[in-house]
Amino acid sequence: MSFKRALVVVLAVSWLGGCMTPSDKQAEQERRQRLASTHTQLGISYMQRGQSDIAKDEFRKALDAEPDNPEITNMMALLLFRLREFDEAEKYFRRATEGKGNPGAWNNYGIFLCERGRYGEADTAFLRALTDKTYKTPAEANVNAGMCQMRKPAPAAAERFFRAALDLNPKQPRALVEMARISFNAGRTISARAFMQRYFEVGEDRPEVLLLATRIERVMGNHNAEASYAMRLTGKFPDSPEVTELKKDTSSGGKNSGKATR
Repeated sequence: MSFKRALVVVLAVSWLGGCMTPSDKQAEQERRQRLASTHTQLGISYMQRGQSDIAKDEFRKALDAEPDNPEITNMMALLLFRLREFDEAEKYFRRATEGKGNPGAWNNYGIFLCERGRYGEADTAFLRALTDKTYKTPAEANVNAGMCQMRKPAPAAAERFFRAALDLNPKQPRALVEMARISFNAGRTISARAFMQRYFEVGEDRPEVLLLATRIERVMGNHNAEASYAMRLTGKFPDSPEVTELKKDTSSGGKNSGKATR
């Protein structure tokens, strides 16, 4: 083929490629969306199984199809956060939170920042999530914001977030436990017991929760309830650190149980 003829062919191909009809463009966009969705779902599945390297590859393929999709970017950020690749995770969190909306990404970014000890930035991120009226699970963001306040520690501020979470979802388990803990530490044992009872109506037995419940009942002098919670703790979680704490409480006559820890 001569150079002149080859040039004509190249120009013809370029011209045809640049003249996609609106229906062609729509079809291509839908194809990319389907491809991105497939790889994202695969990535999530592998992530849940603990196959992080494969999950990362799937999220990369999804982003190749839709580079500006904030939900995929958010999932990649979460995976990198789990892998403790913090610098890379933050890059993806920043991409996921660009522009308007994306409250779920702001919530996750808040968790990331709090875990890194950047509390002021975390507060801002949670606020961005909570002020977005499109956010479907604001109770969860309130809980996360409250947990971050507890890390400072700032229990009074945390209590406001946990109460806000319970206003939105009265059966939010983590908020109920943390309100029981805050109330107990503040000497409001009746309130602590009420939150604890509400928790056990909706939540599962966990060692830290059973230890807190045992301490509440001990301080209130409810020995039967105390023994019941202690039995559940030692029976279900015999090797947990909380059982060791329980034994310390018992050997000290309950003197160590005046304040609940996480």
